[in-house]
Amino acid sequence: MRLLPLVPLALLALAVPRGARAQSTSGMDPAPAGFVTQKSEGPARHFMFNVGGGISFPISDAGERFETGGGFQLGAGYQFLRNFGLMAEYYYSSYSIQADVLTGSGVDGNHYMQYGSLNAVWNVIPHSPLGFYFIAGPGLYHRKVELTQLGGVATVPYCDPWLYYCGTDVVPVTEILGSRSSTDFGVGGGVGVTLRIYGDLRLYVEGRYHYIFGDSVDLPDGSSKKADGQYIPVNFGIRY
Repeated sequence: MRLLPLVPLALLALAVPRGARAQSTSGMDPAPAGFVTQKSEGPARHFMFNVGGGISFPISDAGERFETGGGFQLGAGYQFLRNFGLMAEYYYSSYSIQADVLTGSGVDGNHYMQYGSLNAVWNVIPHSPLGFYFIAGPGLYHRKVELTQLGGVATVPYCDPWLYYCGTDVVPVTEILGSRSSTDFGVGGGVGVTLRIYGDLRLYVEGRYHYIFGDSVDLPDGSSKKADGQYIPVNFGIRY
């Protein structure tokens, strides 16, 4: 019969392992013994954190009144996808008042700013050792300005047996003339560059622009002006 020659072929097909048949049909070489073929990497979900510090530049109206300052930032969040996550962040910075703002008044001062924000983080090339990311989100900003004046001097006892000296030192004493603070809504956004040092742990350098919607302040001439604030902090540190 004509069906008899087909019987040995059918038995041979059943004897071939299923994995070998699949590889032969796909045109791929079989994996070596003891090795498992690796699937493409999926989204890596994990907690994130960052810690860093640097300098902060007041600009526009704030830049005309305050010197360049410094600050630090702390953040924690969750990475939902390999290239996207949400980060809650805290930032604190301080600035001196420019010398020419209060010239001749004998008054000095300091400015402090801190904020808490919730930011979206988009890693553009997450698999690369050298990468960059975009970050942006809203926040609450607390700003405080404190004016001080030299109130006199005081004598402070000082004694150091290792220096063989005991005596009194004359030190200046300042008094706070007044302070004002405000908590306002604002937004920020920027870009950062990262360098992988181990796994998902990276060094980063980041620049960000912040705009704060300040309260309206009444001026002596009867007009009013909003005390908006604009800052560009540049920070570096580590992030995961």
